Amino acid sequence: MQMTKRQLFVVAALALVLCCFRSQAQEVEVENVPNDILQSVELGQFAKSYTLDGSMNPFYLRGDFDGDGKIDYAIRIKSKTTNESGMAIWLSSLHKFLFLGAGVPFKVSGSSVSNLDFLDTWQVYGKKPVERAVESGPRPHLLGEAILAGKRDSASGLIYWSGKSFSWYQQGD
Repeated sequence: MQMTKRQLFVVAALALVLCCFRSQAQEVEVENVPNDILQSVELGQFAKSYTLDGSMNPFYLRGDFDGDGKIDYAIRIKSKTTNESGMAIWLSSLHKFLFLGAGVPFKVSGSSVSNLDFLDTWQVYGKKPVERAVESGPRPHLLGEAILAGKRDSASGLIYWSGKSFSWYQQGD
């Protein structure tokens, strides 16, 4: 079956529209930022260096990422200077953000990366035993909940608190 020029044009136009629609980030409304972190997001060094990034839904996660029994938050961000993507994790016990990507190096699968734009899915991973992944080394013992982040229909990894910093454990490819 051969497509006419008109059919080919319509298919190409639809593909372009769908591509542009999918890659458009939602603007994050400040009213949707959790009150616990709102002041830190709007003021100081965070506001000077980063913007909230609505490219993933939800744009923030809530969990106990360091295992101290207090609510912590992870939010998707972009660096204002480099436009690199990443995440800021608010640890309530420290009353500050820790930055992964968005211009700050973070070790992912043995490589140091400062742009996490390849991640397009994330969710909270409960505090439970981690299954051993292929060629990923010893399984981490989770002190709190973790973040399961990945590229849709591709690889994923756990971002977890080691007691000193956040680390990546590759889950799949």
